[in-house]
Amino acid sequence: MSTELHTLSGAYALDALSPEEAEQFRSHLAECAACRQEVRELTHAAALMGEVEATEPPTELRARVLAAADRTPQMPPRVRHLPSGARRWTPRLLIAAAAAVVLVAIGIGYNQLQEPEQQLAAPVAQVFNAPDAHRASMKTANGGEVSVATSPSLGKMAVETDKLPELGKGQVYQLWAIADGQPTSAGLLEDPDQGAAMEMPAAGIRVAITIEPAGGSEQPTTEPIMSVVPSQV
Repeated sequence: MSTELHTLSGAYALDALSPEEAEQFRSHLAECAACRQEVRELTHAAALMGEVEATEPPTELRARVLAAADRTPQMPPRVRHLPSGARRWTPRLLIAAAAAVVLVAIGIGYNQLQEPEQQLAAPVAQVFNAPDAHRASMKTANGGEVSVATSPSLGKMAVETDKLPELGKGQVYQLWAIADGQPTSAGLLEDPDQGAAMEMPAAGIRVAITIEPAGGSEQPTTEPIMSVVPSQV
């Protein structure tokens, strides 16, 4: 039996072997009491680590982690046969290796979850991350979604618009502040992925988004795809 099989205890405990490798290692377990003990210890350690802070992962986390792994170049392992009598990995070393694998996976998932926020413009992220931020999300008439955040301490509001559908050439999203039925342009969303931030409108003023010709309009030429009263968020 190959000496390298002894080093697969950690990967087996984490269910990280291919089906063929797992089948081969299970055959090895039937003959190796030391590896059976290591697998028991590592499985228990992995369970304890998983219980440290049990949280429900976002439904999209698996897809994001797999996408990140797909983008990372994978190099084949450098394998060599251990000389007779060479020191094997102890359960303590294998537990440390397993912990490192778990931490790397958590790090990848965390970075992937952070990507959408990192795309936001800094003023927008500042409002959404404010300690006193109030947030709300709403569907838009054209099948998208907009998130709104307000921060009394900053005196600002922001919109996250990266979930708006992409417009055709010659069109742009435009923001409006509407007071007493009179709209005033609050700017164009040249890059919806970055969102937009502005000073907090006075109570009762409504903020809306319309689809306008490229360059924007002096007055709305279409019905708003969404509108919100920021003071009520």
